[in-house]
Amino acid sequence: MTELHTAQTTFPFLEEAVDEIAIGVTAYERRVALTAWRYAAAALVLGVTVLQRVAEARPPLTATAIDALCQEPTLGRLHEALSVPVADLLPERTHHSVIPNERQETARRWANVRDGVDDAMDLVLESAADEDAAHPRTKDEAATCLLTQHCPPDTDPVYEAVLEPLLRLAEEVPFDINRIIAKG
Repeated sequence: MTELHTAQTTFPFLEEAVDEIAIGVTAYERRVALTAWRYAAAALVLGVTVLQRVAEARPPLTATAIDALCQEPTLGRLHEALSVPVADLLPERTHHSVIPNERQETARRWANVRDGVDDAMDLVLESAADEDAAHPRTKDEAATCLLTQHCPPDTDPVYEAVLEPLLRLAEEVPFDINRIIAKG
């Protein structure tokens, strides 16, 4: 890229054009990631809520409750959902393709994502302190935040390390629900 900036060109605004493109790409990438975060976090919280209700044979959720759960959860609500012992709610697999230490591995993966959400709360606090924002100032206040509203565009994305594993867990929850239902 450096050679493009130093080479003679008939287009004198090449550097400016490249900068504009880079800014647009960065903004697009950020918006896509924040949209993915919002939907993955909501899917996980809704899925875990349904999974718990099915596993504990509790009544179905109301339409109003489902509507509320389909919204982006606060970081604290997402952390709570990731704290549910999903591995303990799932029935043992009985067929020949049993995964060794499946419960421990499942618990470990959920704990890693939960720790990533905890780290995201810390980063939200750091960002607020750096910008001298009025809110949030404590971990409890950070837990009440929506990540999409507390991820300043001029900072590194606070979701970066946790988005991909969060997406994987959100995709797995419906299959886990099915396992519970199939076990009867």
